[in-house]
Amino acid sequence: MSEKHEKEHGCSHQGGCGCTPPLFVNMVEKAGLALSRRDFIKGTTAVGGMFAIGGLASPMFAGCKGGEKDKPAEAVAKDIAEAIYHGGPILTMVRDGDRAEALAVKDGRIMAVGAKADIMARKGDATKLIDLGGKTLMPGFYDPHSHVVLQSVKFATANLDPIPIGKIGSIADIQQTLREWIKEKKPAPGKWVIGWGYDDTGIKEQRHPTREDLDAVSTEHPILLMHISAHLMAGNSRLMEEIGVTKDTKDPEGGVIQRKSGSNEPNGVLEENAMLLVLKKIPAPSPEQAMAMLEEGLRHYAKAGITTAQDCASGKGTWQLLAAMAQANKLPIDVNAWALYKGVDDATFDAIAAHKNDNGRLRLGGVKIVLDGSLQGYTGYLSRPYHVQPGKTQIATDHCDSEEAESLFVSPDNQTDISEDLQAPGEGHRGYPSMTQEQVDTWVRRCDTANVQIQAHTNGDAATDMLIAAVKKARTDKPRPELRTTIIHAQTMREDQLDFAAEHGLTPSFFPIHVYFWGDRHRDLFLGPERAARINPSRSALDRNIKITLHHDAPVAGIDMLAVAWTAVNRMTSGGKDLGPEQRITPFEAFRAITADAAWQNFEEDRKGTLEAGKLADLVVLSDDPLSIDPMKIRDIRVLETIKDGQSIFSVKCRATATKPIKFITLGLR
Repeated sequence: MSEKHEKEHGCSHQGGCGCTPPLFVNMVEKAGLALSRRDFIKGTTAVGGMFAIGGLASPMFAGCKGGEKDKPAEAVAKDIAEAIYHGGPILTMVRDGDRAEALAVKDGRIMAVGAKADIMARKGDATKLIDLGGKTLMPGFYDPHSHVVLQSVKFATANLDPIPIGKIGSIADIQQTLREWIKEKKPAPGKWVIGWGYDDTGIKEQRHPTREDLDAVSTEHPILLMHISAHLMAGNSRLMEEIGVTKDTKDPEGGVIQRKSGSNEPNGVLEENAMLLVLKKIPAPSPEQAMAMLEEGLRHYAKAGITTAQDCASGKGTWQLLAAMAQANKLPIDVNAWALYKGVDDATFDAIAAHKNDNGRLRLGGVKIVLDGSLQGYTGYLSRPYHVQPGKTQIATDHCDSEEAESLFVSPDNQTDISEDLQAPGEGHRGYPSMTQEQVDTWVRRCDTANVQIQAHTNGDAATDMLIAAVKKARTDKPRPELRTTIIHAQTMREDQLDFAAEHGLTPSFFPIHVYFWGDRHRDLFLGPERAARINPSRSALDRNIKITLHHDAPVAGIDMLAVAWTAVNRMTSGGKDLGPEQRITPFEAFRAITADAAWQNFEEDRKGTLEAGKLADLVVLSDDPLSIDPMKIRDIRVLETIKDGQSIFSVKCRATATKPIKFITLGLR
């Protein structure tokens, strides 16, 4: 990290600070806006300048064995099941210990579930009998919070996540991963090679890869590596040539071109706004390529057993892409899109309010507000100072939207100017809010008036205090539990804040994977032992009868829902230490939080989340029973098959059929 960066930002943004890479966001947004401009889908109507509502009725997805055309005629004509599952544990997730012997499916919904003899009475000559062979059937996983678009972009790049998130522990590992990626994808000479996720603080060299390190991989391809924090990138000499960066290139305002020691020659590392030099040259995907990338990304979600995913900061272009995909039956799973408050003008807000109850393969959630940054980036807003102070210089508030991104996303009325005089003289650093209290008050009041649901990002407890203050002002002594206001991350919620949440019907979505990936750092650096032991206080919330959900916040920590549940149940760090064992929850509670209660939190409990007659046949087949296996082995369970609306969309036995095997769309190869 350069001295200039340290002076302006005061931290290394280690471990991923929660920012989204504006470079990649811009690429997808522009592809979507281009789609809108040329009226790619005839008949699509833009509502409020953002949301294309027409044609979003849920389409049938043709899976492993085909769609509607393959239904047995007998099943169409009579009260006969199309398929019956039996021969293994069937976890309904209605109540702890509630299991069934068989489950019948018809017309994309659960027809009946219960005793095998009763379900077999619905068997016809053409009914498909599916013997689970001792494997476990349960509701498909419901992702309560992630960023589908960014995760799809990440799937299209070389994965450089550090240990324990990924496999990168050294610069040699980075080089080997890139060589293998080039060998597998076979890009033509001159085509870009893009990697994402490297962390200089997570590899043994404790430095960024230089242009020479990357030249050793290839000099015929421009190589671009995005740092895990999204605040820096590294490139080889070919990339520097492509973007015109030389020893004579001056640092752009708000950015740094790192130099070799003792000279002005660039070393290949670009910081902050210097990354925008790449924006003019990076191969941008066409709308068709962007949609293909999103479709493939959602197939990865399906491979993880997820049947409903979320895009929790959707912009105008993003929505246009997803809407076009829904109209063309290109969404393999359901997607809930949440508009980031910065991009919500009056017309867009009216569209959200009017269509918030619509259901289909693509649906609107509500409005997402972001009150602070991240704990591991020292930008989460705490009521008490960080355990170990970040350094001698003052940290600036995270500004993760580039000017370019703001031109695409931000409505003029929603721009934020946070004063950086919030720290009292002599007080230790405790982070900063990303919104003013007045802004939070305004959005809570506005959403409450229109009965629009809010997702409020708060990592630090002081940020949660701001949300609570806004709720008090808007609702006084009249709780609004029917709104299901959701606190995203809620990592440092105090006991008194949980009391308020229980009384007023606020529902947290916790981020338990932090315990494993960053728990040791939280204990030793960011929070100290006492506060770290309570991070993501799931047990305290459940003891107050608060419904909770658990998420991975992809692309921050992958999309493995089984790993999320494992962490909430065991609370073990990557260093092998218990962290707050008193906050452990049971396996049933953890899996309710990614099925039934996740559907409830998103107003879909009447359609999803449990195995009950009439609900969508969104199912997952697992190698083991997560409710009876040794809790330490939950993360070793494999997803064997994912079923959406009664159709198989992923199967380890069906990769060469109509499930459309993952094709590995690559970013940068246009």
